[in-house]
Amino acid sequence: MDLGFTPEEEAFREEVRSWLDSNLPAEWRGRGVGGFREDEETDLQRQWQGRLNDGGWLKLAWPSEAGGRAATPVMQAIYQEEMAKSGAPIILGRLGVSLLAPTLLVHGSQWQKDAYVDKILSGELIFCQGFSEPDAGSDLAGLRTRAEKRDGKWVLNGQKTWSSGAHYADKSFLLARTDQEAEAHRGIGFFLVDMHQPGIEVRRIRQMTGGGEFCEIFLSNAEVEDRDVVGETGAGWKIAMTVFGFERGGLAQAARFERAVAELASLARDRGAGGDARVRQQVAQAQIEAHVFRLIGLRNLTQAQHGHAPGAEASLTKLYWSEMDKRIQETAVALQGPYGALAPEEPMAVEDGRWQYGWMWAQAETIYAGSSEIQRNIIAERVLGLPRGR
Repeated sequence: MDLGFTPEEEAFREEVRSWLDSNLPAEWRGRGVGGFREDEETDLQRQWQGRLNDGGWLKLAWPSEAGGRAATPVMQAIYQEEMAKSGAPIILGRLGVSLLAPTLLVHGSQWQKDAYVDKILSGELIFCQGFSEPDAGSDLAGLRTRAEKRDGKWVLNGQKTWSSGAHYADKSFLLARTDQEAEAHRGIGFFLVDMHQPGIEVRRIRQMTGGGEFCEIFLSNAEVEDRDVVGETGAGWKIAMTVFGFERGGLAQAARFERAVAELASLARDRGAGGDARVRQQVAQAQIEAHVFRLIGLRNLTQAQHGHAPGAEASLTKLYWSEMDKRIQETAVALQGPYGALAPEEPMAVEDGRWQYGWMWAQAETIYAGSSEIQRNIIAERVLGLPRGR
């Protein structure tokens, strides 16, 4: 494991910091900390995405022939780390940028690349994801949304859920079953669906945070042209696995948690709890866990730099950070005493309720992208080699 960075990598870090100093306004900093209130941030997020695209940062990892910098895993991690340290806003079209655009580079037709990629990066086209269904979340192969060929077009009927940002999305990259008789992982198509057509209804799911960024999508004879089918008609599962590879390939969240621990310590001092031995132990434990997470990230970086693709052991990382964040947020809310019970929008909420909001958001982190229970099963069976439970 390599714990250091080369002079070239440190020079790249300075390049990122210098660009942020010139392009990230002070009033935008801190927007990426402690969850996000998407309804209030969409205009800012779109503007920030445009600046990153103009600066060439959204193609950082792309091959040079696709207009990117072919950044190494370490360079990507440095970029992500500096973004986290700055508290930069989350971009509005993050799903299209991080998941769909690179997938189209691998599986898309030339028409799809020409029609969509640049618009995805600039924020002109916002995509949401249409994978999960009410009865097909973790067991995605059980999806029931149907796609039938009629009069030269694909006609889609079904329901999707937990689709982030569907209420403002222009299009969705969506899975639907094209062959009802095929095995579970076969006969699935990967479609690019116009969200503004009459056959689409979006219903927002109001969460305990007060936000409604997660949505349900109802498809009633929604139509898709052949040109908007990605790859071969029944190859949707294979293409979805490419998407998941990009989704779980993040290399640097350590800075986010180190910043959260520093703010947790500041909160303890401000609340007059710095002299409490139990509180000091909780903050120290959070610091230790954040540092261990950084070491895990460096180990993963070293492996990636040597060409080793992440396997089942990636579940260790996801399980670790999601459970760690819950503990950090729970400690912060407990430190506030009776004020910790206030809703984020209450006038007397500590620090504008950001810790309460972060606590609520952290509950979802142990569910999305594979719940903690599923991650533990993967670790037990595929990493430790334990027998499969009955």
